[in-house]
Amino acid sequence: MKKILVFFVINLIAFLTCFSVTCQNIQLPPKSEFNFIVIGDHGRNGYYQQQEVADMMAEVATDINARFYVTAGDNFQIRGPQSTQDPLWMSSFENIYTHPSSLFNWYPTLGNHDHAGNVQAQIDYSQISRRWVMPANYYTLVEERNDVSVRLVILDTQPIWMAFNSDNSEYTVKDAEAQLAWADSVLSVSVEDWVVVVGHHPIYSAHPTRGNTKELVEHLNPILNRHKVDFYIGGHDHIFQHMKDPKSKIDYFVNTAGSQVSPKATNDMTIFAASSPGFSICSATKTGLSIYFINIDGKAIYHYLRDK
Repeated sequence: MKKILVFFVINLIAFLTCFSVTCQNIQLPPKSEFNFIVIGDHGRNGYYQQQEVADMMAEVATDINARFYVTAGDNFQIRGPQSTQDPLWMSSFENIYTHPSSLFNWYPTLGNHDHAGNVQAQIDYSQISRRWVMPANYYTLVEERNDVSVRLVILDTQPIWMAFNSDNSEYTVKDAEAQLAWADSVLSVSVEDWVVVVGHHPIYSAHPTRGNTKELVEHLNPILNRHKVDFYIGGHDHIFQHMKDPKSKIDYFVNTAGSQVSPKATNDMTIFAASSPGFSICSATKTGLSIYFINIDGKAIYHYLRDK
């Protein structure tokens, strides 16, 4: 009996060990699928491994034939650009993401550090850059490939977060409610195969000091649940996370940083967590929507498939 117990423990340890990066051996999605990349918390003038992540992302994007990029906010740190001519555009974006695979459309999300700069400058840059596509501080679009359609809803969570937790006159409850009503109206008419909502602040998070964004839990999450959104992807915490609320069918993700990261953290809602600079891949077919967490070495350290 003792030998059997020892054998079980040894094999359990081996199994848990093989649930690591090296043993999973997760294959990236094929080029033929509808693939796009999510990156966030990345704009640091090439420092803190931003350039290394950018170079690896270019390789992976080529391998999977990524069709576009979505940012999860904090496109620039510590403050966003003040104008469309700000040198930050060159030092944190144009001169970093230079590979031909990076020249597809970028659909940016605004983060708190972007709000520390001039938000309008990021919107106006769409008139200068062919690849920077940002029509407003929150917006929606549909991308299609191989008869598969994905609705992207890009939110500006900073005004929502600030409006409901501070007396800052720059962010009003009226404006926050207008954005929430807009999101509700967009989702109510969505007929696409998949719906992915992106906002800088995570709804649920195991971050040791920030935790859940209660303003989004209270005001945004009921809207997403009512419309049966598939994925909510946030950033802000600089950690890879997959969170699950037992009362919700939504999959909640936190994208890691495309530069400087924070230590891993977990709680009772955590499905997966890891600390590494990197980015994510979303891959869509008619029957499944996948997300892959990709570390700085270009390895997929986590894969989740949501069946239709």
